[in-house]
Amino acid sequence: MVFLFSLINISFTLFFFLFWQYIESILFWIISVLFIIFFSKILSFFIEKKENDHKEIDTHSKKIKKFPIKNIIEYFKKWSYYIAFLFFYTSLYGFIYSINLLYNFSHFTEIFHYITFTLSLLITSIFFFFLQKKQETIFLIFRSNCIIFTLIYSFFLLFFLGKNISPSIFFIINSIFPIITLLSVLIFDTFFKEKKKYIYPLFLFYIFLAGIYYMATIFWTTPLWYIFLTVASFFMIISTFVFPSLLLFNQFKNISQSVGIYLGYIVSLSVVSSILLESFSFFYVCIVSSSLIYHYMIYRFFKNYISYIIFLFTFVFLYIKIFFIFWVISFVSHLIFIFLLPFICIGISYFIHNTRQREIYILHFMGIGVNILALVYYFIRTGSLNDILSLSIILFFESILLFVSYLRFKK
Repeated sequence: MVFLFSLINISFTLFFFLFWQYIESILFWIISVLFIIFFSKILSFFIEKKENDHKEIDTHSKKIKKFPIKNIIEYFKKWSYYIAFLFFYTSLYGFIYSINLLYNFSHFTEIFHYITFTLSLLITSIFFFFLQKKQETIFLIFRSNCIIFTLIYSFFLLFFLGKNISPSIFFIINSIFPIITLLSVLIFDTFFKEKKKYIYPLFLFYIFLAGIYYMATIFWTTPLWYIFLTVASFFMIISTFVFPSLLLFNQFKNISQSVGIYLGYIVSLSVVSSILLESFSFFYVCIVSSSLIYHYMIYRFFKNYISYIIFLFTFVFLYIKIFFIFWVISFVSHLIFIFLLPFICIGISYFIHNTRQREIYILHFMGIGVNILALVYYFIRTGSLNDILSLSIILFFESILLFVSYLRFKK
């Protein structure tokens, strides 16, 4: 999952960088780095117990002694067929480009699409022809071509995204072809076994990327950022709830749900940032509403407290944003802004069972935290510390809020 999430974030980092969207590019890069640090084994080097340090040093020194030639050869053997296909397609593109410089073809890239389609169709036909005989070499050739072909057309989809270029028939066929071949590997490749868990994330990523590309092609007048949020919102739902229920993908249930949930985090962060930097629109209202419903469902079904916190923070953000839109300068409006949401949070906690103490604590901390921030904002903006009446009213409601919060924990 670290590899998948990093691949998605790095792809979008490059994508936004290519289109001069440096803020989004930096944002996705930071998310990728943080995810790698906190969810990979990098931190394990710093938190291991001391009693295991000597054993790790000994095993590490043994690995260093064994590493040089033997391990290089082993890695080269494992990756040579992928490298071979990558070099082949790169050289093929180079040949066609060189011939184009000599003869000046009008659409030289189409020749590349013709040839790649013919080769992939031939390899796929051979694979299915010998499927019953289960020859490992043919399975290996098909799988290697499938992965490299998918990576090449992932690059094409990213490169042509947002350029408003109408795709040709053969490009459409070639860009859909990886979905069929990846499915074939997942279903029929008996030699790959548990390693299919690496193919499935690539399958999900490619479907997601192809969805964005063809949505951008069909709705070419729609901003690319809107298309990304729409496809991401749709994909997080089907990846979390639809794919795991399908018999074909049931074995990859955890991967599907993880991809959907992490994509849900990205959608929430993205739409909140968009509303903060731009303004409210009907589109953002739809996306943020679906995000709120999604994270609440994730919390209810999977007891995911990160989604629970994101749900609450998004709700608080919308509360503040809407309040500022309809802001009326008066003491009553300030009073409502300071105490409405905190009383709602603490009031809701009275309807939660005592067995869910963590949810209650989060609600109370959220409500009182918003209350404190709103008070600080009020005093900075109005400077009414000398107004004894308004200060007394605020202290009165504050005492009720804290007392109601105390009673809930004593219940």
